[in-house]
Amino acid sequence: MGSTMNQEMDVNKQFIETDLYLLRVSVGPVQEFISEARKTRDLYIGSRLLSLAAFNSMRPIFDAYGLEAIIYPHIKYSKECLSSLPNIYMAIIPKSKLEETVTHMEEGLHNFWDTVQKKVNVKLPPDCKGYYDQKIESPFYMNWVAVPITSDELNSAYKPKVKEILHFFNERKITRTFDPWEGSYVKKCNQCGRREYPQEIYSSIQQKFKNRIRENEILCPICLLKRLLNPKDIGVPDQKFDSVMDVSAAIAKKLIEQSKKEKNEIKEFTDNVDRIGEIIGEAIENLHKNGECYYEDYLSYDFFKKEYGISDDPEFRKLCDDTKKKLRIVYESPDIKEPSKYYSILMMDGDNMGKLMSGDVKLTSGEVLKDTNFTLDFQKKLSEILADTGSNTSELIKNQDEGNGLCIYSGGDDLLAFLPLETSLLTASKARSCFINEFRKSNVKQTSSAGIVILHHKDPLRRGLEEARKNIEEAKKLFKDKDAFCITLRLFSGSVITWGYKWEIKVPNLQNLDSVMTLDVLRYFVSFMLKSPENKLSPSFIRDFMEELSSFYEYDERKSTWKLSEEMFKSEFWRLLKRHMPSESNLWKDEFKDGILTLDLIVESFIYMADPEKNKQAKHTKENFENFLQIALFLVREQIGGDFN
Repeated sequence: MGSTMNQEMDVNKQFIETDLYLLRVSVGPVQEFISEARKTRDLYIGSRLLSLAAFNSMRPIFDAYGLEAIIYPHIKYSKECLSSLPNIYMAIIPKSKLEETVTHMEEGLHNFWDTVQKKVNVKLPPDCKGYYDQKIESPFYMNWVAVPITSDELNSAYKPKVKEILHFFNERKITRTFDPWEGSYVKKCNQCGRREYPQEIYSSIQQKFKNRIRENEILCPICLLKRLLNPKDIGVPDQKFDSVMDVSAAIAKKLIEQSKKEKNEIKEFTDNVDRIGEIIGEAIENLHKNGECYYEDYLSYDFFKKEYGISDDPEFRKLCDDTKKKLRIVYESPDIKEPSKYYSILMMDGDNMGKLMSGDVKLTSGEVLKDTNFTLDFQKKLSEILADTGSNTSELIKNQDEGNGLCIYSGGDDLLAFLPLETSLLTASKARSCFINEFRKSNVKQTSSAGIVILHHKDPLRRGLEEARKNIEEAKKLFKDKDAFCITLRLFSGSVITWGYKWEIKVPNLQNLDSVMTLDVLRYFVSFMLKSPENKLSPSFIRDFMEELSSFYEYDERKSTWKLSEEMFKSEFWRLLKRHMPSESNLWKDEFKDGILTLDLIVESFIYMADPEKNKQAKHTKENFENFLQIALFLVREQIGGDFN
């Protein structure tokens, strides 16, 4: 492993005692606390609160014993890094200080919640403050396990001790501590669906915060706290988008902002948006951030009345109608098109991270790391790699020229982000490459799997989050060696289409090309159908090809398997291609790289994905390939092509 494993920690310099404890801690709740959200701001704040709760419970350890006492995660002192910490951590503490340290950790967790509660309490109407002082109990809890370890064992028998604490920790998770539920059969919060809301004072809260709370929206104290907190209240960076509609409109908004100084019709539209902001009492910078201003459907008096409680005014109605007309003119420009009403949720998770962090490490050479080489310093190096990956991926997601999305959480091995449909496929591939490349620098072979959901911005956010989490699990099941993704398209009509595959396709029939990124194949294919009329491939190609697809398969009764006729597949592909693409199109000569035609790449990749023999690990190969084609057709309808310049 080279220099990454040469130095071992001198425990005697850090601790006076030779008898120590390995301490592993988790702070919860996780999924239910974060996913109880209707808007992206709820999700963002919930995620940040959980990370900061973990940090504040961890703080007594490094305040007393230094950062070297923290094994995992690697602490980077920046607001973004501290607010994307995992909820699980591991440390070394003196044996005699265990009880005292754990007490301080629990106090740190409790004090953090008190501080957060006070931040919200000062925002409330006077008649509500006393009520909330008494009612908001901390949702956070801390589970921990400690195993004794000597300084000699720390340097000579570290891996067995790590496996021991992981075993006990898994046992501890099974026996979750919980308090009996206290409540009555009354109306519950319509965001979490579990906690009661304060009926006697809720109307005054709703009146004061009508720009953040809908007229028919009932929030319990904890969900209300997440809604009313601002990022600056807890010392984290401001979120880029308040709602998923802001995400879906992000690319159009960026182009409009970039062009308003150059084109008068765009400047007229943005000036109208400023006037709307003045009337409804919304800060101009906030209104421009809101996605509804970039869709004709929402630029109406009825919408602003529902969202902001605007009274009827003929002049305001006229302003809304005029703004809608000006937006229509903006979208007639060849450089700016109306944004899709769909966006993507990207959820990514490192494969076999439990094994990796407990010593079952595979090297890029294919060998397995020797037990004696899995030292404390090596595990800390893995923690540092994860911290770097988290930072780099977060920057990729937020970068206006790349992802242009919202990173909810990026802890290294775990990622949750919202992306405009236009950037989602390329950004997902880049995020995966970022993850594996950071490990490769240290000679470690590591992969990741992802769940991607494409859904309408009016679909419930929770449904998309549940689907993305399910897709990660499905991606890991698809192939034995994992390293895959699963995409679900949820059409607003109710149809659901799911396609999953490996990140990379091995292309055996193309010289000088070992593999190609699967999502790049999809992007190239879609881009061919979005070219100018004299060049483009007609989308009817997909429909006609799907009608013929079944005839390319035959059932082998002896092997009880389906077999693909590559010759028929390829012959029909080229026949339909000639029928649906102009003979003079320059796409016939378009090169992928090094003399390889893009069309050759597409057909060979299609054959590979559609062939059951080449996809023995995956089930329902034909149906999976059909879903790939359906998703391509959807992207064409939404005019989402790849930028390959």
